[in-house]
Amino acid sequence: MSNAVRAPILALALALGGCGVLNDGAPADVVADIRLGAPQDESRGATVELAGLPAAAIAALRDIEWERGAWSRLLRITVEQAGADLADTPAVLGDYVVGDDDIVRFTPMFPFDLGRPYTVQFDPAALPGVGDADDPGATVTATLELPRPDVTATTVVTRVLPTGDRLPANQLKLYIEFSAPMSDVDGLDYVRLLDDAGQTVEAPFLPLGEEFWGYNFQRYTVFFDPGRVKTGILPNEELGRPLEAGASYTLEIDAAWPDAEGTPLAAPFTKRFSVGPVDDTPIDTAAWRLRVPPAGSTSRLVVSFPEPLDHGLLRRGLAVENSDGERVAGAIEVTSWETRWSFSPEQPWSPGAYSLVALSILEDLAGNRIGVPFEIDRFEQIDELEERDAYRVPFEIAP
Repeated sequence: MSNAVRAPILALALALGGCGVLNDGAPADVVADIRLGAPQDESRGATVELAGLPAAAIAALRDIEWERGAWSRLLRITVEQAGADLADTPAVLGDYVVGDDDIVRFTPMFPFDLGRPYTVQFDPAALPGVGDADDPGATVTATLELPRPDVTATTVVTRVLPTGDRLPANQLKLYIEFSAPMSDVDGLDYVRLLDDAGQTVEAPFLPLGEEFWGYNFQRYTVFFDPGRVKTGILPNEELGRPLEAGASYTLEIDAAWPDAEGTPLAAPFTKRFSVGPVDDTPIDTAAWRLRVPPAGSTSRLVVSFPEPLDHGLLRRGLAVENSDGERVAGAIEVTSWETRWSFSPEQPWSPGAYSLVALSILEDLAGNRIGVPFEIDRFEQIDELEERDAYRVPFEIAP
């Protein structure tokens, strides 16, 4: 803990004004200081100190055996929340002790967050022997806060996928990638979609965005509301698609988005794109072009697609198998605005038959899969459409 935390960060003299009656029956004006104090336990951080209580009150507090709830009625600490009723806000859990220096100390179970304000309430009526007094004094509220250290924002948005600047009118999702892990927050609070006139597009995205983080919190998925994208559904009929063919849009990402340390982004990010017509054509593997490497080399197998495919699914939906059905180990790269997939083997290619294996989860930007469109005609039988767990595109490495 820094010296700035060891010293009192904020001291507020609180004159309670009322004339209380302590255990000995003698009236006394209670004047107390509420402040942040030095850690008594380094693993639990700074404490809240209540100083200046009369000697009789301190002696009574030393002798009494209170549960946490009773201590909390005397000195209650809560996380400050704008507009919230303090009575309904849960108290911060921790331990209370009366020190040899006659100071009542509260040590939180977990360290106070830097930069987060906490509300502290001292109720003199909760002092032993004061509760029955005619005028024990009013409850006094103070706000304490450990300052956030000055830090330089370094986390940035590295890219938004698709990387191309033209999307179909029925685009399903966007990926936002960051240079470092981010906080587990609802990213939709920091994302806006603007139309050509600079106006915010109404409700374009699927809500509940806190669920859409990748495992390492460096990729966030923004889903366009599928109820608006897919025709024949009430949101689509009432609001239409979020994206209109022929129009242009700007995705704005607010720099206030906090990274894993709670620090804002180093800069905002924008992506401007135009919108083409609806894409309702299923993926056709027969249209893929393969550039096959020579035997004995570690050159790349390159697969080119006639349209961009979903970046996230490309990285886990395509693989290479040998003639025995064994997975070939190697590195994957997706380039050329998601129209090219490259595979570099760990070991040199051996002559023989291979298969490019495409899982059925693979999608284009509009959610169309191999042989299966995202929009299925209501009069078409789903079981008549060809859909398998995986599709294989054979190729051969010549001797």
